[in-house]
Amino acid sequence: MSNNVLLKKDLVPNELPNLQDIMSRAHSEAHGLTVGTTLFMKEYGVTSEAEYKMKMAKKGKVMHHAHIGWNSWEETAKGFRHIYEELKKRDVILDRFGVALDWVMGVPEQYRDKVMKGGSLIFETPEEWAAVGQVVPIQPHFGDHMIGSLNSTENAKLALSAGVTTMGNISQYYTFEYPGVAISKENRVINMCTAIALMGLFRSKGAVIHSNLDDGFGSMFHDLANMTGWAMMERYLVEELLGGRLSHCFGNLFSDPMLRIIFLMVNNVINKYHTPGSMMYGNTIDYSNDFDRNYGALSSFVLADSCAELLFPSGHAVTPIPITEAIRIPSADEIIQVHVTANMLEQKAHFYKDFLDVEKLKAQRDILLQGGKIFFERLMNGLDDIGIDTNNPCEMFMALKNMGAAKMEELYGSGKEDSKAMRGHIPIKPTDIVANIDKRCDEICDSIDNLENSLTGVNAVVGATDVHEFGKEIVKSVLIEAGATVFDLGANVTPDEVVDTVVETGSSFILMSTYNGIALTYGKTLLEDLKKKGLGETTVIMGGLLNENMKGESLPVNVDKELTELGIICSASADELVDIIKKNM
Repeated sequence: MSNNVLLKKDLVPNELPNLQDIMSRAHSEAHGLTVGTTLFMKEYGVTSEAEYKMKMAKKGKVMHHAHIGWNSWEETAKGFRHIYEELKKRDVILDRFGVALDWVMGVPEQYRDKVMKGGSLIFETPEEWAAVGQVVPIQPHFGDHMIGSLNSTENAKLALSAGVTTMGNISQYYTFEYPGVAISKENRVINMCTAIALMGLFRSKGAVIHSNLDDGFGSMFHDLANMTGWAMMERYLVEELLGGRLSHCFGNLFSDPMLRIIFLMVNNVINKYHTPGSMMYGNTIDYSNDFDRNYGALSSFVLADSCAELLFPSGHAVTPIPITEAIRIPSADEIIQVHVTANMLEQKAHFYKDFLDVEKLKAQRDILLQGGKIFFERLMNGLDDIGIDTNNPCEMFMALKNMGAAKMEELYGSGKEDSKAMRGHIPIKPTDIVANIDKRCDEICDSIDNLENSLTGVNAVVGATDVHEFGKEIVKSVLIEAGATVFDLGANVTPDEVVDTVVETGSSFILMSTYNGIALTYGKTLLEDLKKKGLGETTVIMGGLLNENMKGESLPVNVDKELTELGIICSASADELVDIIKKNM
C-alpha cells in the first residue's frame, strides 16, 4: 500500500457479498435458534441481561463484573460456585461473569490442532457451553474470540442457545490474528458480518454485541477525539447497516479517573438506541508487581466508575481488577477480595458524586464529541472517495482493517495539522496510553546514565505476541532514545515473522512482549525457527506476563526459569534493557 495514496484494490482486493446477501445468510442461521434461559434470568425474572440492566439502571443500582480466566470448565464451574457463595455471605452482589475463552475457541473445530493453546478456557463439548449459565445466578458474558474471530457465527449461536445475550468482541477483528489457519480474510469478514446480523435479528430478545475499544484500534489511536469518532464508526457498521445493538466497553487503558467519567458520558450521547452497556473495564496500565500501589490504582478507578454510573447510568458494570492481575491469573479468593473492596468503594461513591463539577465534565465531553464527529465524517468521505461502498458492511470492515488506525489518524485525524506532530496532527486530547508511554519513557531515560548513543549501531526487532502493545511501545521508545535502530512488528506477531525480519534487517536482538499465556511455547518456537535459519546466536529478550499452562497445574504458572534455561533473557522492567543489550553486544 502506498504511503500517500489509498486504492480500493489495496483495501478490498476481492469481491465481497453485499448487505442483502449477508442478511439472507443471517436469516438462514437464525432458523430454529432460540435464546436459552440462565439461572440468573430465572432469579431476577428477566429474559436477557439487557432487560435486567435497564431495570437496575432505573433504580440507580451500580452493577459489577468479574473477569474469569481459568483454563478448564471444571475449574471455572468450581470458581463460579465459590465466588458466588462467599460474596453472598458478605452481602455483595455480583451481576455478571466475563468468561475468558482461549483463542483456540475463535477457530473452527476442524482447524484447532493448528493453533497453540493459550491459558484460557476451551469448551470441549456443546454441553459445556450449555452449562455455563446453569451453575450460579450470575449472568455469563463471552468477550474474547467470539464475534470478530474466525468462528463468529457458530460461537454466537452456541452462546445465544446457552442464554448468553451480551457477547463480543468485534474490536478484536482488527487486531487479533490466528496464524496457521487456512481461512481467508474474505471468509472471516463474511462470517463476522453474518454473526452481527444474526444478533440483530434477536435484538428484541435483548441480544447485545460487545466491543472493547481498548482491545482493537481504539488502543492504537493517539487522540481520544479520534477514538470517539471510531466508536461512531463501529456503531454505524453494527447498528445502521447490520441492525445489531452495540455496547462499547473501555477502561483497560484509561488511567485518568475523570477521563473515564467523561468518556462514559461521550458513549451515552452516541448511544442512539440506548443499549445498556456491557462493562467498564478496570485500568490495567497502572498495575505492576507492586501490590500496594495497585490498591491505589484500584481505588481510583472503581470510585470514579461508581460515581459515573450513579450520575450517568448506562448499564455498564464496574470491573474491579484483582491486584495480582499484572503477574498472573487471579485466584477465586483474590476475585472475592477485590469485589468486597469495590462494594465498599461504591458505598463511598454516593458521598462523592454530588460534589463533582458536572458542567466541567460536560464541556470536556462536548469537545470530544465535536472532534469525533469530524473524524467520522472525514473517514466516511475518504472511503467513499476511493470507491469503498459505505453501505456494504463487508467492504467497510475489510477496508478499515487493512487501512489501520495509524493511517486513519494520519489522513483523517481531527486535531490541528502539524508536520512535526506524531501522525501529523496535534491531539485534541491525548489518550492515556500515549501520555503514560511518554511519561514512563521519560522516567526510564532520565534514570539511565549516558543513555544517548549508547546503543548506536544496534539493530533490534520488537513486537508483541498479542494485542497488548503498552510494554512494547515503551521498549521501542527507550531503545530509540539510546540510538538503536528498531524494527517494530506491532501486535500479534508470529515467530516466523520475527525470524524473517531478523534475516532482512541483520538484527542481533529480539525483544518480545507477551501477555496471553503462551510465553514458553512461543519462546521455544522462536528459538527453533532461529536455529533453522542459522541465527542461533541472536539474543532473545522477553517481558510482560511470562506464564503458561503447565501439566498438573490448574492455572498458568510463571515460566521465567524454563525460558532462562532455554537461553532467553527474561526482563521484568524496561529500565534494565539497555544494560542487558550492552552486556550481550
